[in-house]
Amino acid sequence: MIKRITGLFLLIVIALTGCSGNEAETPEVIAFEKDTVFIVGDKVVNLAKWNLYALPQYEETDRLYGSSIWDYVVDARGTTMKSAVKDDIKSQIVYTEIVCSRAEELGLQLTEEDNMDINLMTAAYMDGLTPEMIDKYGIKENDVREIYADNKLALKVYEYLTLNVDTSTTEKQVRNMILEYVPIMKYHDGDNDEIVMYDDDEMEERCRKALDYLDRVKADPDVTKLSDLTDEEFTPITVTADYSTLVDKLSEKIAIVAFSMQKGEINGLYDSTDALFILDCVEPEDEAATNAAKIRIIEERQREYFAEKYGKWSDETSVRINHEVWDTL
Repeated sequence: MIKRITGLFLLIVIALTGCSGNEAETPEVIAFEKDTVFIVGDKVVNLAKWNLYALPQYEETDRLYGSSIWDYVVDARGTTMKSAVKDDIKSQIVYTEIVCSRAEELGLQLTEEDNMDINLMTAAYMDGLTPEMIDKYGIKENDVREIYADNKLALKVYEYLTLNVDTSTTEKQVRNMILEYVPIMKYHDGDNDEIVMYDDDEMEERCRKALDYLDRVKADPDVTKLSDLTDEEFTPITVTADYSTLVDKLSEKIAIVAFSMQKGEINGLYDSTDALFILDCVEPEDEAATNAAKIRIIEERQREYFAEKYGKWSDETSVRINHEVWDTL
């Protein structure tokens, strides 16, 4: 089995744009060799390098779906899985080559420590290959080292350019609270799944029972949250959610109330269009979820900023395909 040797950067950048370089006609500067797959700017991608990127993905796809998957048509244009995967791998390689090509102008280079890590990873990778695999796929140690170096350098470029992206966030954007709530619905499912509204008398009775339940919760010193009290009719729902999620789940009116509650506060009944609610603020802020939300927002800003940069670089870089090799892959 061929191991995957590309790193985190590759996973980041493929999610950014899906761009694969500019393939417009350009004067040939570097001649195609017999094992050249394509050339990105002045960077030659040979069969060995292609295999190091491609074979792990081929093997994983075969393992998950079987060999018959390659002829499966994946879109309305008639693109097969084989073509789609080839194009995706090409995009990965092109992306990394283009980003690496910008390192020098940014004053970035691999450090001695980076090169030590690359040498260790290269040695470990080569040790895991059999002589038969090395011979079959034309894998050379220098090709492996170059891929590790490319990915490490590309990550340096990404980190350098996105270092000063705006990291400010608002409370509504990121704060996640732990909320328990009991909805007292104003309707029920009728015949044929139609919605049937409760009449005034029925709603009055439902409210009376809900308020009785709320009184029991507040009167019991052992009950610190709604889920501490077992009740056949009222089952609390627990969510860890930010403001926008609460709006989606409960309505903006109820979200405003919930987001302003203090730790341990249990109250109701709060009215909305479809239901009444008993709310329990278990924790006004869940630290782990809030921090994760901050990271997601900052990372999205970084991806958007870098995608814009990459788009310009891609427009300036030619990608020349050697179809004599490409068509045989």
